[in-house]
Amino acid sequence: MAATLLQQLNYQERKKIVIFSLATISLLLAWLIFSPTGGLKFFSVNQELTSIEQDNASLRQENEVLRQEIHRLKTDSDYLEQVARERGLLKRDEMVFVFK
Repeated sequence: MAATLLQQLNYQERKKIVIFSLATISLLLAWLIFSPTGGLKFFSVNQELTSIEQDNASLRQENEVLRQEIHRLKTDSDYLEQVARERGLLKRDEMVFVFK
């Protein structure tokens, strides 16, 4: 039926329909790409998500290292003493002599 309607139209009318159709499709595609929820926004949000996921993985790994450090400080008295001395703490009755 649509084919018969197009056949009944003259060249100028068919040309107008084609131009209108192309303009409508072009506007729709532009809106799909450049709208606030369109393709460009999707790709930028997707890149941001990837970056955040990488940061999250890095922070998880850092947290695991810190958990192991905490466990070691709680259970290994020799390690605790070593860390305390590195930070300048002394045992009771110890004295520090500073030579200049």
